[in-house]
Amino acid sequence: MPVNRRYCKPTSGPSHDRANSGIDWARTRPLSRVKEALHVVRTLLDEGAISYDGEFFTYQGLFTFARPVQERVPLKLGAMRRPKSFEAAGELSDGCHHALSYTREAYDYAVRHIQAGAERAGKDWRSLDIGAWVVFATGPDSAAAKDAARSMVGIYASSMPEEQLRRNGVDPGELKAVIDAIAAGDLARGIELTTPEIAERLSIAGTPEECRDKIQREIAPSGVNHMICALTDRTLVKAFTGRDLAEVADVNTQLRLIHDTVMPAFN
Repeated sequence: MPVNRRYCKPTSGPSHDRANSGIDWARTRPLSRVKEALHVVRTLLDEGAISYDGEFFTYQGLFTFARPVQERVPLKLGAMRRPKSFEAAGELSDGCHHALSYTREAYDYAVRHIQAGAERAGKDWRSLDIGAWVVFATGPDSAAAKDAARSMVGIYASSMPEEQLRRNGVDPGELKAVIDAIAAGDLARGIELTTPEIAERLSIAGTPEECRDKIQREIAPSGVNHMICALTDRTLVKAFTGRDLAEVADVNTQLRLIHDTVMPAFN
């Protein structure tokens, strides 16, 4: 699996749940909006200026004196649900970052449609940055790492479409009570209802060897070339849930374990 040194990198906290944004997503044509936004940003980065009157965005004489140091700044699209979003990423952008999937089925689905979009544009899909954004916790204490991940799984899973849950081997009904509790603000109840089995399916957690093996088994064979590890440590869990898990490895320890034990398997 060809990767570079950025293969595993950390990221922080969960993204804002779409259901709480106050936007009627069913009527906003989100994919069309994203495609138009990609065109706007690509033009501004490449040319330094844009005048544009589109369906969603309008700019007259927008410009910047800032110029990229590198020849071309890559732009990538995120996708989670339907084939057209993955295909748009492959066709129109420099890659796709796919969040919250953990099974070979889910990544084969994503990469298949990214490839279709890339080939439509005459591009080699293998040249794209295909990233897997995952809930991640590691450390010498496997049980502690898995408990940390379990604390966050329900919060993240509330943003997963039903189709994506099924591609990850989860019946949406299994999570309904969890998501309802979290939506009501009862995080403690949401965590209590998140079984270890669901947490195992919707995270990468455990010892570095366990995490490495799951990436090798479920993610790498599909063609993903970039792991984006949402590190889950004691501080993050306490900030979001109030749980204080003293045995969970801190961020620096997890980064070192990723560097020393996980990354060498993909170099």
